[in-house]
Amino acid sequence: MTKSTKISRFTLFAFASLLFLVPVAAQSDISDQTVQVGDQTVRYLSAGAGSKAIVLLHGWPQSADAFKAIIPDLAEDYRVYAPDLSGIGGSTAPNQRWDKASLATDVKAFADHLGLENPLIVGHDIGGMVAYAYGRQYPGELSGVAILDVPVPGLDPADAIAASSHAWHYDFHNQVGLAETLVQGRQAEYFGYFINKVSANPEAISMEEIEVYAKAYETPDRLRAGFELYRAFDEDAVFFQAQNSEFTVPLLVVGAEFSTGGALPTMEQSFARQGATDITTIVVKESGHWLPEEQPAPTVQALEDFAAVVFDD
Repeated sequence: MTKSTKISRFTLFAFASLLFLVPVAAQSDISDQTVQVGDQTVRYLSAGAGSKAIVLLHGWPQSADAFKAIIPDLAEDYRVYAPDLSGIGGSTAPNQRWDKASLATDVKAFADHLGLENPLIVGHDIGGMVAYAYGRQYPGELSGVAILDVPVPGLDPADAIAASSHAWHYDFHNQVGLAETLVQGRQAEYFGYFINKVSANPEAISMEEIEVYAKAYETPDRLRAGFELYRAFDEDAVFFQAQNSEFTVPLLVVGAEFSTGGALPTMEQSFARQGATDITTIVVKESGHWLPEEQPAPTVQALEDFAAVVFDD
């Protein structure tokens, strides 16, 4: 073996090693911190740089950590922020309001505190409801809204879904006190069962990650906050039904193939009836409800394609 051959092989080995290390390094670049916004403490993840910002809002039973698989890729072109919703994880809830319009106001205060101008607001699950409420209340102060795999209370097909066997947890979470008593101390078991039940790729979310989510709801107050998100659905429905003025903010509605994907035409029609004029719908194939974790690459692609349009407008 010649010296040049040895160098060539070493170079190839080093290059291949760097390729395998890139995702790990990107993940390590995610900052985990807290900020005081008025009388509220907000815990959030962040990465990236530049003037164009994306805010990611999680759902139940998760925390900002649900987006760790997609933050590095989005952060290549944008500043990305993912806060814990009020009362969950490291975020406090001084106002004790769980309706989605109030939670959107909390997120707006967070965005203003960080100096974000016209961010793209993205929400998964209940975070999607908060994202839409944000857009409806502050239509001139954001670039777009993306809703990932969730119906909006008061709009079709939310009532049909709520009446189906798939939404058994709605009624359970509405049992004030009982739900807390039965789940307290068993968060990981309950969350693991729930997550696997609506996942097409259960291996995509590890038990270690479920433990992270369980910790975000580990105290009685945090656990109650998670259930209160559901207990506010009737109030949310009244709010969203009243939002029927023209809505020109670009709206992306993403459905998972094995979750709300089939309901996207109904959802699009419902948003249009409420005045939305710029709606894009996308189905992410081979995914259950947990899009950012089950299918991170196509989820990122959908968001990047949408961001490229709304930030250039």
